[in-house]
Amino acid sequence: MNDKLLSVEDLAIHYRTGAGPVRAVDGIDFAIAPGEALGLVGESGCGKTTAAKAMLKLLPPNGEIPRGRIDFAGTDLVPLTGEAMRRVRWNDIAWISQAAMNALDPVYRVGDQILEAMQAHIRIDRKEGMARAAELFRAVGIEPARLRAYPHEMSGGMKQRAVIAMAMALEPRLVIADEPTTALDVVTQAQILARLGRLRREHGMSLLFITHDISVVVQTCDRVAVMYGGKIMETGPVREVFGAPFHPYTMGLTNAFPTLEGAQRDLISIPGTPPDLLDPPKGCRFAERCPFATDRCRAEDPALASVGAGRFAACHYPDRVEQFRDIAAKNATWVEVGKRLGEELVDAAPARGATRAGEVLTIDGLVKHFDQGGGFFGRKGEVVRAVDGIDLTLGEGEILGLAGESGSGKTTTGEMLVKLQDITGGAVVSEGDDVAALRGAALKAFRRRAQMVFQDPYQTLNPRFTIEAIVGEPLRIHGVARGADLRARVIRVLESAGLKPAETYLERFPHELSGGQRQRVAIARAIVLEPRFIVADEPVSMLDVSIRAGVLNLMRRYRDTQGISFIYVSHDLPTIRYVADRTAIMYLGEIVEIGPTETVIAERKHPYTQLLLDASPEPDPAVVKPPLESAGEIPSPIDPPNGCNFHTRCPLATVHCGWEGRDVLAAIADWDLAQKPREAVGQATREGLALRVRAPQGAAAATSLIGEIMRARHATLAEAATIREAGRDIVIDFAATAPPRRRRVAEGHEVACLLYPQ
Repeated sequence: MNDKLLSVEDLAIHYRTGAGPVRAVDGIDFAIAPGEALGLVGESGCGKTTAAKAMLKLLPPNGEIPRGRIDFAGTDLVPLTGEAMRRVRWNDIAWISQAAMNALDPVYRVGDQILEAMQAHIRIDRKEGMARAAELFRAVGIEPARLRAYPHEMSGGMKQRAVIAMAMALEPRLVIADEPTTALDVVTQAQILARLGRLRREHGMSLLFITHDISVVVQTCDRVAVMYGGKIMETGPVREVFGAPFHPYTMGLTNAFPTLEGAQRDLISIPGTPPDLLDPPKGCRFAERCPFATDRCRAEDPALASVGAGRFAACHYPDRVEQFRDIAAKNATWVEVGKRLGEELVDAAPARGATRAGEVLTIDGLVKHFDQGGGFFGRKGEVVRAVDGIDLTLGEGEILGLAGESGSGKTTTGEMLVKLQDITGGAVVSEGDDVAALRGAALKAFRRRAQMVFQDPYQTLNPRFTIEAIVGEPLRIHGVARGADLRARVIRVLESAGLKPAETYLERFPHELSGGQRQRVAIARAIVLEPRFIVADEPVSMLDVSIRAGVLNLMRRYRDTQGISFIYVSHDLPTIRYVADRTAIMYLGEIVEIGPTETVIAERKHPYTQLLLDASPEPDPAVVKPPLESAGEIPSPIDPPNGCNFHTRCPLATVHCGWEGRDVLAAIADWDLAQKPREAVGQATREGLALRVRAPQGAAAATSLIGEIMRARHATLAEAATIREAGRDIVIDFAATAPPRRRRVAEGHEVACLLYPQ
């Protein structure tokens, strides 16, 4: 046991129900060495989170551990209860939950919550505890002054970093991170993972990382365990497992995941659904969905056996792995499995028809501002500039990708295009109609040709309606069909969405479907009226990797066969590259780059596009990306920056990009975060674009040091500043700068950046 910090042996976890025990985890084995990061991956419901919660004894009241051992540093955690288990939590094993907002109490300051976590386990006074909390905040890249902030005053990335700081408070030997980046955009995710990796290396702690995202595991972990149906299918070094998988389930996962480098290869989902763990199958849990299953697989459960140095797989036929890999890489293999299960898999590449002429949407100077109205969290007169003047066109039979971080204005833009939000300014024209002016019958007619698919398939379908009623409702509202004709149309559109035979779905309710099936129903509901365009807002972000490909392929099918246009909203550039013809990169309410998808991704003209691509995790084991720690936060849309909105985070910013006093404040915060002395520079106060700084040791000393502080942040920040004396202060002035407009860099390719000539 000397080389293992955690050893899990034959662990079983059941949930008691009225129908019998649900075998959520059914005999798993894995180990974590000191300082090692192990990824636990698999589809929803495979038992990942249940296994992790068992290690901290955080199972719900109906959860039990009927057998197995959880050995942590020589102590079996299974029999521990009460105070004995409480001493392990946070001291030795800490937990980072999926939703940072839910992990932080909204009515307590964040610093007080970190102090409370420490005082619950060790003797420490407030002064010492807050000093320790300040060190933790510096370690995760947050200014210690933020300890006095409430959770709502911090961005999503800051909250998640605060939770990581809380987990590190007592320097645990093992941290369990349960989907810690699922709700974050790619840039924030990359920064969180980089900080977590650095802290792990510096403190020598071990990490159990739970996720369904292969790319995150490849870039974060040393080893991986692939779970399915409550069992481990395969385990080993992460790059070896995903580079040359032994188990057919792992092969299916890797084939279904889009990558930036290989996004043009066809993807296909794994047909079928995970087994019912109330009555699990007798043999291999994956046999029903496996293209290579034999009678032996269906009768005999394979043991997790060695297949190489440090590698284990639960498959009866490891000697046939080369043949399996070749066959599993072909889409036709999984299509045959789908036919066997009575489920149509949507092929990725139907023949594309001729390019269609014409535009279904024209967006000119679109603006959406939200008045804060002087409420509890806002000051009177404050305006949120969610969308701040964008120009777009959507062609007939085109998929337009809309990419950017959370807070860029993507969803607000999509909702305005289908008139779910009123516009503040500009125009949205749909085939000659000004959408903002539509009322009554004209608006109803527009609704027939404009539809939206929302992000969460679990909340957007009426739980009291059957699938037939959900998909048929638009037909009834618009008077398109009744009776037998309506039913026939519903059946036809469900089958076109890959839900075959449709008759088996008509009388079912949403809770009886998987996440992928629900999202297909949502798409079928949008398609049933044969609209001209659909806004798809993050339609696959909440779906397992094994079923994302099917939904993405469905969009491509409808584009190619019916000429339906899509605006695909996402922060996930690999999926955008897979489905979109053109891509628009959006940042703080503006389009900063737009062009053909391959051109935008290959040439990445705007520095923000480069940042998004650098931040996108890569599931290809052959690609190693450097950590991205210092990408900053997206500015507030209430008070956008001077000049280019991106200059505050841009490594290529010039003297003319719009530096201002706020940037000097950020430079001072960085200086303080590094704990460098600044006795010559006192309190700083914004005065519009300028910054007034106290000079306790005189103007000359303050001017010299503030120049050093500005240069430490960015060389051109100091060049753009003009410093003058003002009594006992110095004032740093900056020129007002207009934001750059989009300029053409090639046919159909435009960039809003001063690095390119007008």
